[in-house]
Amino acid sequence: MIKTMTVLGIWLVLSISAAAVSAGSCEEVDGIESICGLDKPEDLVVAPNGRDIIFGQFGENGSLAALNTHNNSVHILFPGSDSRLAVEEFWGEPSCKTPSSSLQAHGIDLSMRSDGRWQLLVVNHAGRESVEFFELEFGDRGRPRATWRGCVVMPDQGNINDVAALPDGGFLVTHMADKDSEMWQLFLSFFGVDSGYVYRWGRDSGFSPVPGTEGKMPNGILLSPDGESFFLNIYFGNELRKYDLASGELLANVEIEKPDNLSWSSRGKLLVASQHASTLQLLKSLKQEGNAPSLLPFSIYEVDPDTLEKRLLLRREGQPMGAGTVAVEVAGNLYIGSYVGDRMIKMAMPAGE
Repeated sequence: MIKTMTVLGIWLVLSISAAAVSAGSCEEVDGIESICGLDKPEDLVVAPNGRDIIFGQFGENGSLAALNTHNNSVHILFPGSDSRLAVEEFWGEPSCKTPSSSLQAHGIDLSMRSDGRWQLLVVNHAGRESVEFFELEFGDRGRPRATWRGCVVMPDQGNINDVAALPDGGFLVTHMADKDSEMWQLFLSFFGVDSGYVYRWGRDSGFSPVPGTEGKMPNGILLSPDGESFFLNIYFGNELRKYDLASGELLANVEIEKPDNLSWSSRGKLLVASQHASTLQLLKSLKQEGNAPSLLPFSIYEVDPDTLEKRLLLRREGQPMGAGTVAVEVAGNLYIGSYVGDRMIKMAMPAGE
């Protein structure tokens, strides 16, 4: 979801009143289960054990956490009592050897490094605009634990959303709009002006913009399993794009309204979260009292990664949660997170249309 819309909201909310949205209960609605007590679980990834979901909590006092899907128990991976800090072998910038004291987790990505270890990349907005590196391991009874292994601080004006690890140890990260002029750039994006692009980072090469990735609020990003291409959601451009990683060539694109995050299904298809609210409705949802879930409409699409042919799996609004930002599949169930609210939801994998 769009972090920078909070700033734009300050500008526009003077002329609107915040929508009153019922927090709702955690009771099952239409066969949909709510997993409550969370804080804006904006992005989710499935752990290698196939049981746990690793997710970022996007609130001001956010964290990196894990959900055991067998019993819906949640434990904090970072920062917390189980957190570990590397004293050597840092994976990010050599100069970054101190973790942020807090974590406002936005986009996250899980990948296997060349030595077989599991790496979590986390977009962080607390204390610094950065990509944080963690090693994911498993302790007693397969319980996940995270060791902080460094960070990469963004260049000046960095304002990032989602991240995708590269096979060489680097990453791609979406830059939505320059931080100091984001309100103006967002305004211009409504008139077709691009606001951001994708950065590529390497330990030796540092940051460089990826040519051809410019768009109106770049959002979710995901690497193909073979590491040869990547997928990019352009939120206000209403577009999913596929690029060749080596050449940067745009291979294909498809229209999807306000696409947010992406994941892989068990069938090897892309799962893409799409939001249908107006900008004004989205701004209102960011001003809700407490930690109430948004009830705004959203869809989940299944997209063929080769042809980008799309198929609607789910369209939903209202209780128990709207404004879905990401969907992941675990054991025949779909788990959906959101940029606002106290929950994620779980349902049987929809058959679709």
